[in-house]
Amino acid sequence: MIVEEPVDHISEDQTFSADDYLINIVKRAVNNRQNIHISLAGNGSITVLPSIGEYFNNTEDLEAFCATEATGFKVSVLGDKDIVTDDTGRNIDELMWMSGFYASSGRLLEGCLRHDVVELMHWPNLTRLPGTENSMRIASLLSSCPTSITLARHFLKVDKEEIYQFYSAAHCAGLARAVNRVAKEPVLKPHRNQALLGLLLQKISRI
Repeated sequence: MIVEEPVDHISEDQTFSADDYLINIVKRAVNNRQNIHISLAGNGSITVLPSIGEYFNNTEDLEAFCATEATGFKVSVLGDKDIVTDDTGRNIDELMWMSGFYASSGRLLEGCLRHDVVELMHWPNLTRLPGTENSMRIASLLSSCPTSITLARHFLKVDKEEIYQFYSAAHCAGLARAVNRVAKEPVLKPHRNQALLGLLLQKISRI
């Protein structure tokens, strides 16, 4: 007997790009081992230190910070003398979960597919991280039995927006993987040192 997977259509307005949000700003820094400072006018800043695997939150509203379009951020590459770690930091993976969760707002991250058979390799710490009403049930299913996103939402009887948000966050945090295909991760270039670039432009303008 063949069990057909339920049809689950997805439109462009149900997807979002990591390039448009905080997600890839942080991933670029992590992948290239760059310590950076990310600021947003009216909402403070975040310092991301891949050198120690932690970030430091100085925002007024972290949810709004994660949901802001990337064009609103100012990113500065930090030198060793610029790094101050007197405050208590949090694991960067937690920031990646929140970045994916809040940016998603019920949409599926581009590169994640609704027919992906997803395995949750590690549980998110849902006592400290944002989740949905059924996050525990979704985590339990995907950790015990890799299941397609479409089939999982029908089996658990949850809205697709809820499971899209969970999968997007888990993927961003490196907690989930698609077992039915080899995912292609984009090559992310390092951040330019804006302070150094500004000095070079000043020198050029004087010539």
